[in-house]
Amino acid sequence: MCGILIFKEKNLTNKTKKIFNSTLDGLKNRGPDELKIVQSKNILVGFTRLSINDIDNASQPFKSLCGKYLIVFNGEIVNYKDLASQLSEKKIKMRYGHEAEVIINLFILHGSKCLNFLRGFFAFVIIEIKSGNIFAAVDRFSIKPLYYFQNKTKNLTIITSDFSVLIKNNLVKKELNLSKLLDYFSLARDFDDSTIFKDVKKLKASTIFTLKNDQIKTFKYWQPFKRILNIDNYKNTKNLINNKIDEITNLWKVAETKISLCLSSGVDSQILNHFFYKNKIDLTRFTLKESERKFFQFDQAVKVQPDLKKIIFLLNEFTKSSYNPFPLAHSSSLSLFQLYNEIKLKKFKFTLNGEGSDELFGGYDRYKKQLQLVKNKKFSFSKMIIEIYKNEINNVKNNFKKSLVANYEKDLLKKVKGVTLQSTKTENKILEFDQISWIPVLIQRHDFIGMHYGLEVRPPFLDHEFVELINSLPINMKYNLYNTKIFLRNLLKEKFNYNTKKIKIGTPSFFREVMSNKKEINNFKESVFYGECRKFLNSERTIKKIKSGYKNEDSIFLWRLYILNKIFYNF
Repeated sequence: MCGILIFKEKNLTNKTKKIFNSTLDGLKNRGPDELKIVQSKNILVGFTRLSINDIDNASQPFKSLCGKYLIVFNGEIVNYKDLASQLSEKKIKMRYGHEAEVIINLFILHGSKCLNFLRGFFAFVIIEIKSGNIFAAVDRFSIKPLYYFQNKTKNLTIITSDFSVLIKNNLVKKELNLSKLLDYFSLARDFDDSTIFKDVKKLKASTIFTLKNDQIKTFKYWQPFKRILNIDNYKNTKNLINNKIDEITNLWKVAETKISLCLSSGVDSQILNHFFYKNKIDLTRFTLKESERKFFQFDQAVKVQPDLKKIIFLLNEFTKSSYNPFPLAHSSSLSLFQLYNEIKLKKFKFTLNGEGSDELFGGYDRYKKQLQLVKNKKFSFSKMIIEIYKNEINNVKNNFKKSLVANYEKDLLKKVKGVTLQSTKTENKILEFDQISWIPVLIQRHDFIGMHYGLEVRPPFLDHEFVELINSLPINMKYNLYNTKIFLRNLLKEKFNYNTKKIKIGTPSFFREVMSNKKEINNFKESVFYGECRKFLNSERTIKKIKSGYKNEDSIFLWRLYILNKIFYNF
C-alpha cells in the first residue's frame, strides 16, 4: 500500500536530509499518490502513499490528537471500521477514524497488546515524540515488510519498507552475507532476521521492534499452532469454515476503490471466486491464461495472454530497482510481472489472490513425499527436510567454491532444527514449518512485484483468525499420503458443484522459455564469468549448466542464479 522511510541520527545534518529525500524518492512506486516528510527533533519520517481507504483524510505521517505520538502505517487493517466504532463507544476522541489513527489509539490504550486487535496485514512504526523511542511491528506473516539498519559509528538508525533504496544511495555497504546466499540457493526460507547484505536486517514475521537509547530489541507476539480451538464435530466444522470464508471475503475487500481478483482454475482462487459471487461482491477478475481449460466465470474474466518478450522486459526493469532476490526465488514469480502490470494498467489499486491456502490445507504434492519419508522411511523431521531439497543442496555443494561450503549441510540442518514447532503430529509439523519459514518468503513476491506497479496484493486466506481455525482442524480434513486440500475440494463440489483438477497446475513458469532465448543465455554466461558471482561460484562448471535443455534437477539453482546475476549486474 505504501512506502516507509525513517532516519534517526544523533545530529541531523543537511547532507543527511538531502540523502533522505533522494532515498525516499526510490519508494515512490510503493505509494504514487502522495509523498510527505515530517521532522521530529532528530528523526526524519517519510511516507509515500497509495490511497485505498479514507482517500481524502488518511494522509501520513499522522500525529495523535494528544500530540505525543507519530505513526506511519503500511497495509490494510481489514477490521478497522469495527475497531473505530469500539473506540468511539469508549469515548476515545478521534479526528477521522482511519487505520493509522485507530492503531495509534489502540497503542496508547494497550501498548504492544494493540496487535491482538488487528486483522489484516501491516507494517507500522510509532514514534514517541518527546523521547524519540520507536515501536514498530509487522503482521503475522510479514506480508508487509520492514527492514532496518544501524550504524553506531554515525549514530544512525534506518527503518524502511525496501532495503534496496539504502543500497542504491550508498547508505549500506554492498557486503554480501554468504550464509543468507546459501539459504537463498537451497531452501529459500526465512530462518533468521538476516538479508543478503551483512548490515541489513529484516523484521521477522509476527515480530515487534523497539528502539530505546539506541538499543534495538525484537519480540515475537504470535505463532501458528500455538492457539488451538476446540471444534465439536464435523458438521459444526463445515459451518465454521463456511462462515469464516464468508467473513474474510467481506472483510478483506474493504476499500474505496474498485476491486479485482487474480483467478485461475485452481482450488484457492476458485474458493474466493465462488464466495465473492455468492455474496454479490462486484469485482473484476483477471486470469493469466494457463491452459485451454475454462472455469467458473472464465468468460467474464480479463484474459492476459503470456508474452515472453514483455515478461523479460518487465523483469529487467524490476531488477534495476530491487536488490532483494528472495521475492523472485521461485520461477513462477515471472508470470506475476505481466499479470500485475496489466491489472495496474486497468487502473486498479489492489487485487486479491489465494496465496496461503496450500500451507493451511496441505496443497503441495511435496507434502505427500514428506509424509512418506517420515512415516514409511522413518526419517527424522529435520533430515526429511534436507532430503526434500537434496537437488538444490547438491547444486550448492557442486557449484560453489569448496572452501565456502565445507560445513554447509551441517549448518543448514542446524537452522532447520532451530525452528521451534508447537505441533506433535507430522502432518501439522510440515504445515507449521512452512507457515513459519516458507510463507514469509513466498508472500514477498506479491508485495515487491505488486508494489513495483503501485498495486496492493491481498491474501485473505492469511487472515490470522482463519489460520487459527484451519490449524485446529483434524488433519484428515486437510491432506494425506494420497490427497491434498481434501476439505476445500469437497466444499467446492458440495456447495458450488465445481470440480477441480487433482493435479495442481500452479502459477505458470516461463523459465525454460527464457533459457531458450539466445540473448538471455549469452548475457547469463557472461555475467557468471565476469560478474559478482565469480567470487563464490565455480564459474566454469556453472556455465556448462547454462544451456538450452538443462536437466530438471538444475532448474531451481539456475533460476536463482539467473535472478541474482541480474541484480548484481546493476550494482
